[in-house]
Amino acid sequence: MSNRTFLLMMPDYSDFPDLFVKNLKKEGFCPYLITDNPSKFRYKGTQRIINFFHKNFKQNKDYKKRLVKQHKLKEYYKQIVEIEGDLDYALVIRPDLFPINVIKELGKKAKKLIAYQWDGLEKFPEVKKYCSLFDTFFCFDSECAEKNIKPITNFYFDCIPPVYKEFNDHKPRLYFLGLYWKGREAKIDKFIKEVSKIDVELSIILQYNNQSEIKNTRITYIKNRITFLESLKNVEKADILLDFVDPVHNGLSIRFFEAMYYKKKIITDNKMVKNYDFYNSNNIFIIDDNYSQIENFIKIPYHEISDDIVKSYSFSSWIDKIIQ
Repeated sequence: MSNRTFLLMMPDYSDFPDLFVKNLKKEGFCPYLITDNPSKFRYKGTQRIINFFHKNFKQNKDYKKRLVKQHKLKEYYKQIVEIEGDLDYALVIRPDLFPINVIKELGKKAKKLIAYQWDGLEKFPEVKKYCSLFDTFFCFDSECAEKNIKPITNFYFDCIPPVYKEFNDHKPRLYFLGLYWKGREAKIDKFIKEVSKIDVELSIILQYNNQSEIKNTRITYIKNRITFLESLKNVEKADILLDFVDPVHNGLSIRFFEAMYYKKKIITDNKMVKNYDFYNSNNIFIIDDNYSQIENFIKIPYHEISDDIVKSYSFSSWIDKIIQ
């Protein structure tokens, strides 16, 4: 088991790569990592002067972008070549972030080349051009019915031991962390207005892009993302997790699996959750113009989910499924 080599190629997003590697090691793999930021770009020779000329006199900002692109390409090839021997597995997350030629080169190195699109196909449709390059292509979107695409759920990292908290049914803490987008703003504003009528503690954090997006005083706005591990600390302290579905997605966010692992209730507007084996109305409240029922939902005891079901959504189970 410990001799199985596994290359992970994925976005350099927060501390996600480190957690993937940690969980791969837990499963007995010998992991390698390549991110979409393989190494810092630095000017060579007269490139800085030439870029200054293009930017300030020709109003051309593409010169540096081309240099960065060329730098990344060289680094991708270099890191792949430096791996001795063949790879047992190579997993590429968000393949559309990497050049097609790099994926083809990786295919020569790996006995099995796997893709996982964690943002759905319609959100980044360019990824459809990559599907045929992989032995298996997975997507968390349950409506992926195109050739060579298999649906698979998200998961929780079981390399991190869960910390449990006694549920506070008198004044529960409701937690949400996410990116700002226009469609989400209206949902959250309405939710805050409605739940403000009952005794709850709100911890809603949005990462914004522009100052104009900071509008609601009940929301904590952050410019720079917090790490995944920091967010898990907030999950531990929470009683109920909040989930506001992206309309272009047809799957479940990672929040549902965190809620299961940490034994948290969840309030969501994603009706698809009813189709899953872990769904229980005591634990999961589906918003549908029924805000007046949330107070009663808070008072209902948490329903324990069987260990077999919980374990089936772990990273360990997830990785076993994608390498088969």
